[in-house]
Amino acid sequence: MTAAAGARTEGVVAVIAHPDDEALIAGGTLALAATAGLPTGVVSLTRGELGPISDRALADERTLGDVRERELRASGAILGVDWTRCLRHPDGELEWADAPTAGAELAGILRPSRPAVLLTFGEDGLYGHEDHVATRRIALWAATLLGPTGPLVYEAAWPAARASELVAAVRERGLPASLWGLEPQAFGCDRDGPLTRLDVRGVLDRKLGALRAHRTQLDDRHLLTSLPDDLAARHLGEEAWQAADPAAVDILADLLGAGVSHG
Repeated sequence: MTAAAGARTEGVVAVIAHPDDEALIAGGTLALAATAGLPTGVVSLTRGELGPISDRALADERTLGDVRERELRASGAILGVDWTRCLRHPDGELEWADAPTAGAELAGILRPSRPAVLLTFGEDGLYGHEDHVATRRIALWAATLLGPTGPLVYEAAWPAARASELVAAVRERGLPASLWGLEPQAFGCDRDGPLTRLDVRGVLDRKLGALRAHRTQLDDRHLLTSLPDDLAARHLGEEAWQAADPAAVDILADLLGAGVSHG
């Protein structure tokens, strides 16, 4: 059955709050999906116009949104995704967005391609970021509006200790350890229930390349600017996802197959 007839395709779309979120939470998964020949895309609800600016030669407050939109396109090209799109919700205000209205807008974007999977944040917002938490709500609304043959939503499931262990490892080598000024213990939370765990070590160079394409967000003190390959493989070589509907068949595992485990 075709997408036009109302069924899901095999598409995988990441729904994020800001350009660079796609690489951080889903870069490996998107690269695996693209490598498998699946239709892939990224929708950022904002252009990240309130984000940090690593180098004033790259952008200023007036141009940052435009620059970050271009960075998202560059990241998508590295990951191999078919398309990227930035919406115009104000950065920093998603928590006050009307989720049904924003969800309807997102559903309208997704309806023609009928992806099987939406990748987004968990209810923890990765580190409690309200824009991230709101993005999850909007993605869930969109999936609901697309009906019973709409996409299944998968939420990023970072373990609570991952960022702290990574920061400790780079500090031990005397390398930069900043994470956007956030404390590492703010990242992640332990999840109850089954997870889909993807081995992304084979595409980790693309994930890191996509992260580094967001040049405005990474200054010389940032952990990701000089992260050694072995530490990247050890601490970022797996992406874990939890289905928002625990009763649903694990479509993500079926689509990607190799390198998937459960736990």
